[in-house]
Amino acid sequence: MNLFRLAQIACCAGALLSATAAHAADYEAWLAPPNALRWQSDNPWKVNLAIGFGVAPTYAYSRNVERTVLPLIDVEWRERVFASTQRGIGYNWIRTGSTVLGPRLTYDFGRKASQDDALGTADDVGAAVELGMFWIHYSGSWRFNADFKYAASGHSGVHGAIGVANGGMLSANTSLFAGVEVHYASKQYNFAYFEDGEHAINDVTPYLIMVRNLSDGMYLTLDGRVALITGAAGTSNLTGSTSYSAGATFGKRF
Repeated sequence: MNLFRLAQIACCAGALLSATAAHAADYEAWLAPPNALRWQSDNPWKVNLAIGFGVAPTYAYSRNVERTVLPLIDVEWRERVFASTQRGIGYNWIRTGSTVLGPRLTYDFGRKASQDDALGTADDVGAAVELGMFWIHYSGSWRFNADFKYAASGHSGVHGAIGVANGGMLSANTSLFAGVEVHYASKQYNFAYFEDGEHAINDVTPYLIMVRNLSDGMYLTLDGRVALITGAAGTSNLTGSTSYSAGATFGKRF
């Protein structure tokens, strides 16, 4: 497998995600459980394939949920370059035993008023390629993360998250992670999505993830998260006071 093949996989992954899950409000968070474990492998190519299913908001912070199916196609070369339906396309600029940091490209699918009757006459939000940076740090059983994304087209807004989680072994093959993330957005982003042009922390989201390792690299995850909505999103007529998602993922690591 070479870098040309990696680009082909990335394009196919993006097309598949776009075709099957454009309504998923936050596909990155929804597909996070399969990447919760630090995967050790001597193979220069790491491939993680999975299918996730469950319920998720019809749009960001919606009052309603819908059944959702999402594919995970995650490929990483020499622990440096990656292409993923969850992480986007990026580069691990710093990669040590405890810290990962680098740039990446992700995709915001936008939002159409037709996705939910609650949106009424709200304007559609166009899709956009996002330029971002991410940071992950491990300290014992603790994991700290942060990222930000800038929409290179459309509303030109910025949004991001900081989070902390703690994980441990429930048994030889089962791990449990409990964490919380805080999401921030700029006034451009909030005006486009929530018709409120203010910089704000839009939610505090606790979550639980359980990962069960099966045989031959196969695994099963269960997860749930509840967004406690605040800031510009919390005062918008388009959102509720809470938003939740729950799901399961079945996959295999190569």
